[in-house]
Amino acid sequence: MSNDDGEGPDLEPIDPFDEDEIIEEPPEAMVEPAEAVFDGEKGFVAKEDADRISRQGFYGVRLDDGRLELEPIELIHLIDWKRVVAKNAAGERIQASNIVSELMERTPELWVNYLVFRDLRSRGFAVRQGFGGGLGFRVYARGDKPGTTPAKQLIYVLKEGVSITLDELDRVTEAASAARKKLVFALVDQNGEVNYYRVSQTVLENRSGESE
Repeated sequence: MSNDDGEGPDLEPIDPFDEDEIIEEPPEAMVEPAEAVFDGEKGFVAKEDADRISRQGFYGVRLDDGRLELEPIELIHLIDWKRVVAKNAAGERIQASNIVSELMERTPELWVNYLVFRDLRSRGFAVRQGFGGGLGFRVYARGDKPGTTPAKQLIYVLKEGVSITLDELDRVTEAASAARKKLVFALVDQNGEVNYYRVSQTVLENRSGESE
């Protein structure tokens, strides 16, 4: 796909990770799950369990008081993998579905983003929140540690049937180029399956062979 001026992004429908194998994260057997408190915005794991949860896959951000702060998507994933149990501020046990229901009204893209996050984690990648403006996630090469090495790819999440303008496509492509990262579009279909497209810039030549 390119714009009418002859310069714009191309979408390649290929596996951008060059990996066919899915590496599932098995739940840790015989390990007591940590407790997380969901305050309506984010999840928090107490200091005594923060290191253990963080090391299990580079989740969350450590706060000055030692607690681990989790994004909602991270919290949902950890609940699904039985690595944490969640409670609300009143101390009542809650499920991942309760968190999704509470946040969906003000964050309608939450579930679609979670499906992409879950798929990326199943492939063995460390994943962090993106830079906003549609750039949902930063993905690190296998073996790389967030905070010590830069992310290699930026993920823009799309839902099947929801269009993106050429101006928006150009904008995010240029943003990824400026950050020196590869841009990947994650398209979630109506069945919840995730397909990836690598995005690159292209320049079309006119009939005289000159770039436009």
